[in-house]
Amino acid sequence: MCSDTQVTGHERDAAAETFDSPEARELLTAATAVVVGVGALGNEVAKNLALAGVGRLVLCDPDTVAATNLNRTVLFRPDDVGRPKVEAARDALARLAPTVRVDARPAELSAGVGLGELADADVTLGCLDSRRARLRLLGRAALVDAPLVDGGTQPWGGEVRVRLSAAEPCYACSLTPQKRAVSDVPWSCADLASTGPAPASVLATAIIAGWMTASALPIILARRGPGRAAAADGVGRGVPAAPFQLLRIDGLAATTTPIGLRRDPACPHHHPLAGVVHPLALGVDSCVADLLARLPPGSEPLGWETFPLPGQCRGCGEGEESTDPGKVMTTCRRCGRVNRARRSDRLRDAGPGRALHELGVAPGEILAVRDADGACQWYRLATTPSAPRTAVSDCRNDVDPIGSVDVR
Repeated sequence: MCSDTQVTGHERDAAAETFDSPEARELLTAATAVVVGVGALGNEVAKNLALAGVGRLVLCDPDTVAATNLNRTVLFRPDDVGRPKVEAARDALARLAPTVRVDARPAELSAGVGLGELADADVTLGCLDSRRARLRLLGRAALVDAPLVDGGTQPWGGEVRVRLSAAEPCYACSLTPQKRAVSDVPWSCADLASTGPAPASVLATAIIAGWMTASALPIILARRGPGRAAAADGVGRGVPAAPFQLLRIDGLAATTTPIGLRRDPACPHHHPLAGVVHPLALGVDSCVADLLARLPPGSEPLGWETFPLPGQCRGCGEGEESTDPGKVMTTCRRCGRVNRARRSDRLRDAGPGRALHELGVAPGEILAVRDADGACQWYRLATTPSAPRTAVSDCRNDVDPIGSVDVR
């Protein structure tokens, strides 16, 4: 007799028939998957999803292709060295699967993919190489109750973690509070010798990417199929959900071991946004003045990350300005002194003419806005660009009517 976490032969046959059906291919073509991290693992996952027929991929990664990436990745070529990874991957996928639409986001997660986009996507796949980055993705997915498939590789295997909703136990639940707070250093291909390929790493990447894809496709079909409304357990259209929350794969021993997770009441990654999200007809190319004009009087819009503010050099008094949201220190153009950048998360502090994307705001972001009474409201930016602005004076002062939708 099968346990609750086992899949029967009948279920496997039903799943195979569903994946091979024209209806399933149509559902996959209409689907969107977000891939965060486009290194070796992200390459394999993106390739698998594209060849499986997923119609739209959003690739997010701030890094550029290095020579040491080439012997471990399927999508990068020698002439891609120095290019953003997401753009090189996009071009390779266009050759491999021309019908797939690929959106390249060469930025950190919080600046590259908005919470609204995570909520709209059928599944998000984390292919990251540091604990801190995994926890950030886990937290953002939880805010909008987005299903997440996360993977990590080891020399001869690795782990795959599946969380269908924020109510389920997660990777962070298995960590102590101290480990959740530690900022580790991302693994880099440059840390390995570049004299030749590392067969174990290539093997592990292919195995983990395959398991991640096999976990993601049923989620897509379950969310898009007609049975999704009644499928409280995440199973729809006869496709079984992944029979695990954490799967440990050992390539040397040829074993896969499901690991049970228990929710930690102290884990912070289980609290979706509460209340109503108000849509705004503004994209991230709009300026701060545009945003303020469309919010109720006295509103204080906040970013999810801090950004640097203009200031004066402490050495010579020369004015300096940094437009890099990730800049922590600035160097004075006049005297060369290194100053710590002043930072804020209040968008109005940046000045009326600054574009939202310059402040690290992602397309489709859901912004927290304090109203005049101090209560927090939620406003969602558009994913598509707004009408272009040529000057601060172009920022309109009329206020569009604000509708509202439930966050989930």
